[in-house]
Amino acid sequence: MAGDHWWRGFDALLLNALPSGSRVLDVGCGDGGLVDRLATHGLDAVGVDPNAPARPRLIRERVEDAGAIGRFDAVCSVMALHHAELEPVLAAIGRLLRPGGRVFVDEFSWEAYDERASEWVAGHGEPRPVGEWREEHGDLHLGERVREALDAAFDRFSVTERPYLARMLGEEGLQREEQRLIDGGALPAIGWWYCGGLKP
Repeated sequence: MAGDHWWRGFDALLLNALPSGSRVLDVGCGDGGLVDRLATHGLDAVGVDPNAPARPRLIRERVEDAGAIGRFDAVCSVMALHHAELEPVLAAIGRLLRPGGRVFVDEFSWEAYDERASEWVAGHGEPRPVGEWREEHGDLHLGERVREALDAAFDRFSVTERPYLARMLGEEGLQREEQRLIDGGALPAIGWWYCGGLKP
């Protein structure tokens, strides 16, 4: 499935956390691969993205502009918020959540990429100097900014440091090594998962 390396593993988090039949909205759903995966495993999944393909379960709009799509037990977002107008998007997510609803976000802190990360990536065949990386990502929200906006909009339950570089390389088998190096302080923690809910 195209692009599934970005949400592989995150799907298990959602499927383990939500009862069968839960209504889930994927914000910035891209090609809809995660929506399909969740629906196949018993969730009532819908995706929203202005660039989504025209097919069932996908809504071709920005979440801020989505019409009468109902409310959801959970909203998720994979590698989309760093591009978004954060306050309007997160306000829309809050309006679409049912009481007790939950938010699940898979994001990255591009600003954490440093010489250690550059050397590790180059060692696996993809030279990405720090200066080049920063120039490429400089127009995106910092991960710290995304977290601050999430914390302002929702009650944070957890943030978990996750591998990012292995996914970028398309090498799922390297994720365990990357996680070990993150835990030992030898690599920066670039990827992270956020779980939260509506504020009381």
